[in-house]
Amino acid sequence: MKWNPFSAQGGSALGGKKDDGKKSSSGMPASNAGSVAPAGWPDTKDMNMFQRFAMKRLMNMSPAEREKMMKKAMTPKNIEKNKGEILASLETMRKSGQISDDQYRLTKAKLGLK
Repeated sequence: MKWNPFSAQGGSALGGKKDDGKKSSSGMPASNAGSVAPAGWPDTKDMNMFQRFAMKRLMNMSPAEREKMMKKAMTPKNIEKNKGEILASLETMRKSGQISDDQYRLTKAKLGLK
């Protein structure tokens, strides 16, 4: 019997036995239950598979590693390259009420966008 990730029973590839791994209330395996997302981070149930994978990698990083990675990604060169997308996203967030006008203005100033 092949393993089917969509089957109702879950199970493994070797005979359909159920996983004995305990699940935490967030649906993550018990081994990752200690790595709870910091306050303000999105819930993983609303993400696709790739986003959950990236989020899990971020959660497993130490805060120093996480900050180093964010500094590398948010270089002025990368910000300038994606300026249109960033501004469009910020504008959409402001119009939908996800961020206030002050947050919009401060974010633009912090990223050096005019």
